[in-house]
Amino acid sequence: MKRVAGTAVGMALLIALTLCVGLYRTLHAPASVSVVSPMGDYLIESVRVSGLLAPLGGVAYLRVIERAAPANVYRTPLFDTQHIDFSTTSENSRYLDAIVWVRFDKQMQHFFISMPQWRADWRNRFISNTPFEAGGNG
Repeated sequence: MKRVAGTAVGMALLIALTLCVGLYRTLHAPASVSVVSPMGDYLIESVRVSGLLAPLGGVAYLRVIERAAPANVYRTPLFDTQHIDFSTTSENSRYLDAIVWVRFDKQMQHFFISMPQWRADWRNRFISNTPFEAGGNG
């Protein structure tokens, strides 16, 4: 009986460790696309998620980094990679329109997501470190 309990605890620890390593790799993964914001204050990176957190791929998040203070990193929730479009990146004193469907309020440090068919995902608790609102279709 003790051997079964020990094996179960060992397996649970192994699974937890594997998920933690996968999360660490996801949060520190290299960007697939990097763009400097129009005013030059931010680096906007698109990071594709793979591994245990997204075995089939197809999802990504944005990492917005303050260039003057690189320790300040803001991550969006996950979204489908088909919505990555940097063609209309714009910026003013308050807002940074990172991609077509994502706006970042620089003063409030808050994301506004307006992607079509965007859905909440349990993995966002671990990926996104910035408050966000989602809804609408643009």
